Amino acid sequence: MSAGFSLTEQAMEKKIESFGVNTMIVRSIGPSPGQSRAGMGELLEPLGEQGTYFPFSMLYVNATLNSGKKGRIVLYDDASLPALAQLLGGLSKIRKPVFLTAYGYPEAMVERVGVRDFFFDAEVLRPPQVLRFVSLNVPVLFIPRSMGGGLANYTVQESVLFMARDPSELPGILKTTESLLKAEGFDRVELSSPIQWIGELEDIRGLRLKAQAFGGSFVALLIVLIFGSIAVFEYRQNVFATALFKSFGLHWAHLALRYLADSVFWLMLAFLLALELAKLFHAFVFSAAGFEAGLLDLNLFNPYQFAGNQVLLLVLLVASLVAVLPVCQALRKPVGEVLG
Repeated sequence: MSAGFSLTEQAMEKKIESFGVNTMIVRSIGPSPGQSRAGMGELLEPLGEQGTYFPFSMLYVNATLNSGKKGRIVLYDDASLPALAQLLGGLSKIRKPVFLTAYGYPEAMVERVGVRDFFFDAEVLRPPQVLRFVSLNVPVLFIPRSMGGGLANYTVQESVLFMARDPSELPGILKTTESLLKAEGFDRVELSSPIQWIGELEDIRGLRLKAQAFGGSFVALLIVLIFGSIAVFEYRQNVFATALFKSFGLHWAHLALRYLADSVFWLMLAFLLALELAKLFHAFVFSAAGFEAGLLDLNLFNPYQFAGNQVLLLVLLVASLVAVLPVCQALRKPVGEVLG
């Protein structure tokens, strides 16, 4: 349970780090036929003075690569070029107006991409991490609006990607942007930012602490009850055996330590074997749960280290002491009373 919460926190931290806490993306469906309103790119253009401002339109039509893989389509115009140049590492990177950002393809390769009855020869560029906000981890075909032809007639999703120079200003920008778009008649505005995920991360951490406290208390109680029950169940055997050993001249302290050492030994062995078994199934269990392979490397994050489970180890040691208490009680009885 603790490993699951920790991996969730790491996945969220990695996601926030990859996009940056200064980033936001705004999406809304384009105007309906007959509806007259200003475009999102025009309304939010003043944001360009406060950071990187990238207005674009996302088509609801998919592009098809030679391999048959589907991709998304972005229409951009001259107002988008400064941000594109900054995101992709300079205007020199954009050698052709139509280009494809995709992982797993050789950079500068020319890929023929089909869009309904249109075909484009697009140069492949490696996308920066922040464009995953746009791509959702699939290839994206970038087409100038002037070359879109009939594609511009399809329903589009108006979008703006913005990265503030000062992350502390972003919460205010988020509220202002949402209020402005609603006042201008934009329906179903979707506004998201990693800065909102920080609150979710804190909620996950708080939930983890509560779950650990509750789960730890329950496990501790269960362990103590199990060991106590076993000790009580074996009390008659222990009381006879200890009396017999005492009749042979063994000191009570020696007998108590012997039972305690035996209990601790088997507990430690079971504890270490449980940790090794958890390591063995760690990748299988959490990859099936949807975690990225990079988060499952035990060399980078290992929740099964001996030192990282000291609370559980302390509970087990307390349980071993509970298991020995009936033996100590038996040692108090006179030998003659027990054997007689």
